Amino acid sequence: MEQKKQTIKPELKYICDDITGECIILAPHRHKRPEGLKKKIHDPFAPKNLQRENILARFGQGKDRVWVVENGFPVFPASGEFSGYQDIFVEGESCQPFHSCGIGMLETMFEAYASRALEMRKRKGVKYILVFKNDGLDAGASLPHPHSQIFALNFIPSRVKQIIRKRKALVKQTGRNMIESALREAAPRLKVYSDRYVVAYADPASRFAYGVRIILKRQIDNITEATSAERKALASAIHALLPLMKDLDCAFNIFFHDVVGEKDELFEINFVPRVNRWGGFELDGGIVVNPVAAETAAEEYRRAQR
Repeated sequence: MEQKKQTIKPELKYICDDITGECIILAPHRHKRPEGLKKKIHDPFAPKNLQRENILARFGQGKDRVWVVENGFPVFPASGEFSGYQDIFVEGESCQPFHSCGIGMLETMFEAYASRALEMRKRKGVKYILVFKNDGLDAGASLPHPHSQIFALNFIPSRVKQIIRKRKALVKQTGRNMIESALREAAPRLKVYSDRYVVAYADPASRFAYGVRIILKRQIDNITEATSAERKALASAIHALLPLMKDLDCAFNIFFHDVVGEKDELFEINFVPRVNRWGGFELDGGIVVNPVAAETAAEEYRRAQR
């Protein structure tokens, strides 16, 4: 008789340095999660194995199907001082490289993201929602099957709080709202993709080479407010970035967040290739050396799309 899949119970500590103020989460239980990119193991996200998972929702059809399953190796417990909910989006039936996926898969993914984020926003105590995708070992992925995740937590990370404060100060200082400022930054020479609803541009202040910001041309607070047409445009923007990732053969992260208590955030997606590695100067000084200018990155993205 097949045993029911066990969910690992999280054990964590929140540790802060008294001198630097920097904080970490110590999660020793995480070493138990499978490392399918390092070792040859069975694919837990293959359709024949998904029946063992706690399937929470299904989206799309055929090769563009996405399953939402409970994270069997959560970082945070379901209750406590630092707690929350963590789900996984399983993208498609096979372990094919994500950069080869069609736009239909990306459209299904954004539909799933919006639906789950809306459900998470209704849960008591949730203050911060993060949707992210780690693609490749250097980006933090642990399994080869394409997947992404959603975290809905009862606290707001300090870095996110700092971004909110700085953006509010910028609005007060310039008199422009956040979307106006972002669109001014998206100069023609930096644009990678643009259509009626969305613009993607190489971020001139990216901490990583080839970093791209993706914004809608109207200000919304979070993904649940995007229309179906806007979600499809976001999918098209991501799809336009993948040819260069294939050419460079590099890992990348995609992420966006929602601070539930903030009603006028700027919804944006960060696309972060993991090309440059940080050295001692970055780690000690906190100033990142980016070896690729935004203008160069934009040109390379555009060239790869041809």
